[in-house]
Amino acid sequence: MSSGRKAPDNDNPALQFVEQLFERKGGRKSMDKQTRFGCTTAAIAVVVIALLITGSLAYTPVDYGTVALITRFGAVTGRVLHPGLNWRIPFVDGTIRYRTQEIVYETADMATTADYYDVPTDTTTADGQQISIKFSVRFHVDPAQVVNIANNLGDEAAVVNKVVKFHARILARNIPKQYKAADLYAGDILEVQEQFRAELEPLLAKDGVILADFGLRKISFQDEYVQAVEQKQIEAEKITAEEYKRDQATFQAEAIVELAKGEANATIERARGEAERKKVLAEAEAEAIKVKGEALAKYPEIMQFEFIQGLADPDSNVNWGIMPTDGLVPFLDITKMNTEK
Repeated sequence: MSSGRKAPDNDNPALQFVEQLFERKGGRKSMDKQTRFGCTTAAIAVVVIALLITGSLAYTPVDYGTVALITRFGAVTGRVLHPGLNWRIPFVDGTIRYRTQEIVYETADMATTADYYDVPTDTTTADGQQISIKFSVRFHVDPAQVVNIANNLGDEAAVVNKVVKFHARILARNIPKQYKAADLYAGDILEVQEQFRAELEPLLAKDGVILADFGLRKISFQDEYVQAVEQKQIEAEKITAEEYKRDQATFQAEAIVELAKGEANATIERARGEAERKKVLAEAEAEAIKVKGEALAKYPEIMQFEFIQGLADPDSNVNWGIMPTDGLVPFLDITKMNTEK
């Protein structure tokens, strides 16, 4: 049965309901107008959002301690972005970032805090001893060389593998072969470390990498060699101890000999001094007797005076006296005479 309305062109029941609803409020023209307005609004919103996204992508921040190299459709342009806010073409320009801060490459038995780490380098000494080298390399990329680095090497990881790791591990294999094991075990390691640094620095510089420092952390020897060296040191210490004891005994013996010589010399000197003293005393006594005899001969009264004094002195030892007479010189026992009295 005909209702007098035009049949809808779409068989979708939902669309037919919407068309009928708009026809009641003003017909198809009202629906088309509302639809166009909504589409326009949505399009504007999409454009605004796209512009915002494009604008945000056009400005590229670069952090401190890094530089960014611009690439366009995969090719290196040569333009370098420095720390700060930089502009580039969105969806066209890409970036390769390089740290200009110091980076550490290290060899160790286990993971460390270094930026890049690897296993120790095994090599041999000049006399064939097996050793393991642990070292650290501190370096940074030259900002002025990032274009050449990008074209010839690649990103930062490629620089570490192709330049730092490559040259450092080769030197770690070759340089120890110039030294004997004993020189590396107990020698001047700083001299070996300086040789590493001197040879590694120009190798890195030609590829745009600046060496900040090289550290030779440890040289590990096989257990058999370490035990042999320690045993040799023990034997050497024993020999040193025995030599010390021998030197001490020799020193003590020499000291005793020197002491005996000193005592003997002292005795000799004392005897010589005593003999000299007696000689001097004898000479003095003889001289005194001579002088006294000369005095008595010249002055005989002195003898009589001394005799009389001796008689008067109760502590005197004079016991006899000589009394002159005309023809007889009698000897009198003065002590006996005093006793009889």
